[in-house]
Amino acid sequence: MSYPLTLREEELKNKVASEWFHDFDSTQILGNIDFCVSTPLMGDTWSFLWAEAKAGNKKDIKESLVQLILTIGRARTFDKLLPPIFLGAFDAEKLAFIPWTSVMDVFTQNDFNWNVTPSNHDTKEFRHLSERVKGVLESESLLFDFDENGSELKDFIDKNFVIGKSHISRIAITKNNFTAIYAKWAATVKPTINADWDKAKASGILDADFYLADILSSENMTLKDKLFVLLKSDHYEFDRSIDDSGFDSVRSATFRDGQKAHAQFWNRYSRPPREEFWQYIIDRRDLLVPQDVRERKGSYFTPRCWVELSQKYLADVYGENWQDEYDIWDCAAGTGNLLNGLTNKYKIWASTLDKADVDVMKDRIANGANLLESHVFQFDFLNDDFSKCPKALQEIIHDPERRKKLIIYINPPYAEAASRKTVSGTGENKTRVATPTEVYQRYQEQIGLAARELYAQFLIRVSQEIPTCGLAQFSKLKTVQARNFGKFREVFNAKLEKLFLVPAETFDNVKGKFPIGFFIWSTGQTDRQTDRQTDRQTDRQRAG
Repeated sequence: MSYPLTLREEELKNKVASEWFHDFDSTQILGNIDFCVSTPLMGDTWSFLWAEAKAGNKKDIKESLVQLILTIGRARTFDKLLPPIFLGAFDAEKLAFIPWTSVMDVFTQNDFNWNVTPSNHDTKEFRHLSERVKGVLESESLLFDFDENGSELKDFIDKNFVIGKSHISRIAITKNNFTAIYAKWAATVKPTINADWDKAKASGILDADFYLADILSSENMTLKDKLFVLLKSDHYEFDRSIDDSGFDSVRSATFRDGQKAHAQFWNRYSRPPREEFWQYIIDRRDLLVPQDVRERKGSYFTPRCWVELSQKYLADVYGENWQDEYDIWDCAAGTGNLLNGLTNKYKIWASTLDKADVDVMKDRIANGANLLESHVFQFDFLNDDFSKCPKALQEIIHDPERRKKLIIYINPPYAEAASRKTVSGTGENKTRVATPTEVYQRYQEQIGLAARELYAQFLIRVSQEIPTCGLAQFSKLKTVQARNFGKFREVFNAKLEKLFLVPAETFDNVKGKFPIGFFIWSTGQTDRQTDRQTDRQTDRQRAG
């Protein structure tokens, strides 16, 4: 916890010693050094920390570190005692560490006047020393806020205040904490990246991809070259493509503060995480995507158990050799986890709205995912013409016979896409994703209020424009039972073959208690018994 700004310096030192360093000796007095942390060692003393303390809240804690260096250099304390592992400085809100080895060469200056008053920050010596160590303090200091980083500070002390330890142990990034670290990164680093995040988000560029570039890096260089965003030392590169002249084109973003906050933040963590976690973190990019974007783009991770069950149901309907006999297209693929478990990569197609997700899938391919890179492409199913699909897939779509051997296999977005007011420009949709799609404008009169649902737009386009294909999809149950889907059901030419229901709350980041169904349809067939059939199957599943 932080401390009252009115607390006097001596009382602040006592509280910091009691709360953070209670397992050590903080009573030792070394000349004019404010605060020392040590432990007995065979009749001698092992020092972990020499620190400068300041009451209140000193905005630039680096000045306190420079004052400490001057204090030590003036007294030549390191000539009399074994130097500590860390130098440090703290005030009522934060504590900073710098490894002794990072600044020890400063004390070897022969032409420097150490006989100045360390607390006078206006001397030329203070300014000279401040300029000399500025880069080191910015790039190698470890800063912890007592409130925001309390647990991390305790972990850091436990791992590094160890007798004989010769290297710094930083906080490990794992599959269990990478989302929590992202929240801290978004509050600390994101504001220093030179971007208008509202505009970036509207154009499909998300901060999550900048964070992925950061954690999957070493020495500030992203290690996986197929991510959408790459960290390149002192800037980010993204949206790489070939321009109209045939040359590489790339966009970039720099740091507003010279990368200071970025350096201080990542000094606390060990990057990259263990390699066994890399693919999991990439696959779970959806956990970093804002709620409104997930709703609009369907960025939901389909639980593995439901993926496996859906593929069992597909085998029941289409036969045990269905993966070799049918082409399968996930046209709302996200990062492609719905396709896990499929075996014939030559029959699998995956498209998604975001280029970032395409890059993630291609990275997964490079790491063994069972997909063909030429079958993974960026495509906006609710706006784009099929001419933007790969030629081989176009041939399937436009051939009535080959369409019968195509299965659209999707977990599409569940957001409400538009209302009467948003379409007319007189209101704002609750999800703020209200721009009418081409499919909405094309079918709204035919399907009525159902057109507001993005997943209904997927279904109507499939049934009307890719007739006779198979359709396997996760969605809410409005398709078969909602009153405002009456017009939709009149024109949705599809026969329900099989379904199962699961609780929505079993999907990560889906809130609310309602059922989600997995439906298998044969399109191009009209089945007016669908409602009664659904009711019977639903009753049987509930009874079971």
